[in-house]
Amino acid sequence: MNYKKESSKDFFQTLSDLQNVISANGFRILHIHNVKETLAEKGFNIDEYRIIEICNAKFANTIINKNKEYGVLMPCKIILYAENGKVYLTMQDPEVLINKFNMEDVKDIAKEVGIIMKKIIDETI
Repeated sequence: MNYKKESSKDFFQTLSDLQNVISANGFRILHIHNVKETLAEKGFNIDEYRIIEICNAKFANTIINKNKEYGVLMPCKIILYAENGKVYLTMQDPEVLINKFNMEDVKDIAKEVGIIMKKIIDETI
């Protein structure tokens, strides 16, 4: 269900490279959630953890015009986290989600987006 790869780089270099690769592949970063910082505000301490929300306007427009409620699956997310001295990138495969929720009318788009997102992760690590 998830696509997960270990990065050969440290956390912050991976984050920097990921931002460049996202842009180079036609997506835009909408927001980067610093989960470590958010949880620290409540007294919890975890390793570095970011949720990167990304979007491609062409794909988003097509999906929303198929069915407005499909927006609940957007934007696409890539998770970057550190654990036991290693750095990982992971994402939920859009094609798996589409199949799970029987959204057959956007299956081709989900497949294409999934291919690009996996490419983004592969090019980053």
